[in-house]
Amino acid sequence: MPARSPVTSLGCAFAAVAMLALPTMASPAACDAIQNGFNAVASVPGYRQVVELGRTGERMEGVVIGETVYMRVNDRWTRMRLKAGGRKGMLNQILSLSSITDCREVRSETLPSGLRATVYEYMMTPPRNMPGVPDKPMRNLVWIGIEDGLVHRQVSEDTSLHLAYDRVVPPIP
Repeated sequence: MPARSPVTSLGCAFAAVAMLALPTMASPAACDAIQNGFNAVASVPGYRQVVELGRTGERMEGVVIGETVYMRVNDRWTRMRLKAGGRKGMLNQILSLSSITDCREVRSETLPSGLRATVYEYMMTPPRNMPGVPDKPMRNLVWIGIEDGLVHRQVSEDTSLHLAYDRVVPPIP
């Protein structure tokens, strides 16, 4: 497998986090909950994420603390400092290039961590020409914490994203 640059990996990771966008028709309340969940992720002090790409078997890890993004690429951690507002700006740009439809609440579920979450389903058309992300609309499921309103898991046809908000520390100095 060819080496992936930190910038490409960062873009793919943000695209995975952005697998939802603005509210649409099916259930405005469900779409609002999804959008609010991802906006909350962009606003927390930090989080850890693991993205698994089913087609390639590739696994990407990331840690985001403020405007610093750490990505594990080819078994090596890299650090990228963003400009003030850069983290939210990147997410907003990806979301503005995406569209979702058919949002609906599916069920409530307890995650392995013990956290109660509401599971939502939606269809999403991701940004075009994003490396590693297909251009066709995809069915997605997202788990949003009932008490914290944050996204904890997101799964599409070939991508799985897990987010955690506790014990967030820089993996490298």
